[in-house]
Amino acid sequence: MFLKRVSRLAVSVLSIVLLIALDQITKKIAQASLMGKGTIPVIDDFFMLVYATNRGGFLSFGSGADSLLWWMFFVVLPLVVLIAFSIYVVTKKKDDWFYLSFWVFVISGGVGNLIDRIFYGEVIDFMHMNFGIFQTGVFNVADLYLNVFAFLVVLIYLIRFNKEEPAPAEKRQAEEK
Repeated sequence: MFLKRVSRLAVSVLSIVLLIALDQITKKIAQASLMGKGTIPVIDDFFMLVYATNRGGFLSFGSGADSLLWWMFFVVLPLVVLIAFSIYVVTKKKDDWFYLSFWVFVISGGVGNLIDRIFYGEVIDFMHMNFGIFQTGVFNVADLYLNVFAFLVVLIYLIRFNKEEPAPAEKRQAEEK
């Protein structure tokens, strides 16, 4: 059991390192090849590459904050949350791949963007999608990891909720016995 937990944890840590590296490499490629080139359609108007930097959070939220507030809200707070979440996951005795998957995507996305904020004071973004009725903001690979995390949370919640909640007919049969 211990060896199984350690190996799952080791795979998770290795995944985090690889995903952060992928995020950072894609940002460097975007910086070198997209800066100053405008919008480059990849799949018509649906998926485009465009170099942008963002000092704030999602959709530039908080980008105008003063230095101390910005540092506390966009560096210190996320760092504390990521460390606390990591301690919780690593010390938790559950041997759950889904739980570790949540951790991998949150840490990879959070650290990927934190690296940019700490070293450059802004996050490098370079992808944009247009779904017709709505468009995304410009985002990066770390943001994709955080969206995968959000999707997994909803998916696992729905799967586990459905398993725990018996169907109405099953409830009536259980109550009749």
